[in-house]
Amino acid sequence: NNIYLATTYSETQNMTVFGNNHIANKAQNFEVVAQYQFDFGLRPSVAYLQSKGKDLGAWGDQDLVEYIDVGATYYFNKNMSTFVDYKINLIDKSDFTKASGVATDDIVAVGMVYQF
Repeated sequence: NNIYLATTYSETQNMTVFGNNHIANKAQNFEVVAQYQFDFGLRPSVAYLQSKGKDLGAWGDQDLVEYIDVGATYYFNKNMSTFVDYKINLIDKSDFTKASGVATDDIVAVGMVYQF
């Protein structure tokens, strides 16, 4: 019961916002994640996410989101945890990303959570 595996696929129409206030006519989304909960409180995680915009006018079909996410959460107790998360963006800079405002940078996040 310590292993968590999940995947999802979805399609949306006129719902996915990307870049600087653009909306994709159609988007195909795919996500997969794997986590393991160690008995001493550590939960490492790895995930892959992709959202491909279809029929984006002059831009045609483009990746709106594509990244690998590597992270870990440590649970001190049932109320308090800390996490680190690294998002490796797989989208390269292009004329499309510059014109639309789609992000191409990697992101690191750290934090602490207290739950009541």
